[in-house]
Amino acid sequence: MESSVYLLLGDLQDSCCLRVRDELEARNCAVRIVSNPLVHPWRFSWLLNNQESVSQLGLGEEPPVSNDQIAGVLVRSSGCIDPLDWEPEDLAYMQSEASAALLAWLWSLPCPVVNRYPAAIWYQPQCPLLYWQPLLQRCGLPIPETVVTNVEHEAQAFGRTAPVGGICGAVYGPISGAVRYLISSEEEWTGLASLQRVSPVCLAVPHGKTQLVCVVGERVIWNDEPSPDAQLLAPALRRFAAAAGLAFVELALAPTDEEMCVVTVEPHPQLEHFSPASRQEMVEEIVSLLTTEASDHECIPQIPQRRLL
Repeated sequence: MESSVYLLLGDLQDSCCLRVRDELEARNCAVRIVSNPLVHPWRFSWLLNNQESVSQLGLGEEPPVSNDQIAGVLVRSSGCIDPLDWEPEDLAYMQSEASAALLAWLWSLPCPVVNRYPAAIWYQPQCPLLYWQPLLQRCGLPIPETVVTNVEHEAQAFGRTAPVGGICGAVYGPISGAVRYLISSEEEWTGLASLQRVSPVCLAVPHGKTQLVCVVGERVIWNDEPSPDAQLLAPALRRFAAAAGLAFVELALAPTDEEMCVVTVEPHPQLEHFSPASRQEMVEEIVSLLTTEASDHECIPQIPQRRLL
């Protein structure tokens, strides 16, 4: 393997990995796209104690590189194991072991890592908006008024008092996921009531048209020309991304009758959601983050190295 290399943790179907690879190679940088560098055919070894942490990574018969030779890492997946020939229980165990090892290793690297995910997001990538609400609020980013209840008449009362822009009803979003459904008809309210008999439901006021935005480092990149109200939230968006530990995060904003709100947080941004011009800006900023010295933007200590393989 090359003496210095950029790792893009993803696959060849991921347009973000492909475009970042092309930009880095245009700068004569060595790049590898790999879904999980800790499984065969990669050779991995990591020694750590109270004085040092050193890992080495090799592919096949190529000479390995140590962690100080990894110039930067873009994280687009949490690693995966081929399920072929595995029993479901054994596969779940081994997948969890491999995923935990990969996360720990990413946090040990002294190079720039985009994104160096916190454990909570690593293991639950599709967090509901309720998970993000306290941090959003601290950063000055509101969400639509929301109620969580298993009481049928409280849910229906909320729906009757929450019309926005002529839209009556409420938006139902499962707490365990990111999908949303508008609840407005009698049939839909009856179905919701049946859910309330076994679990609380999460309802929010309806909102207007969404505006997509991506924060990459300190750069706020809009998909379209933002409204004045959305533009005012740019500093708060930067604060949120920094506080969440996400160098690359996608959000959707939308107006309610009261204010501009965050309606979606996506810690795994998809380039396909954005216009060609916005995609190019995002890729350029990711490459800038990867090629910046770690000491310029991350407080990751340089750790003594020694050869293992």
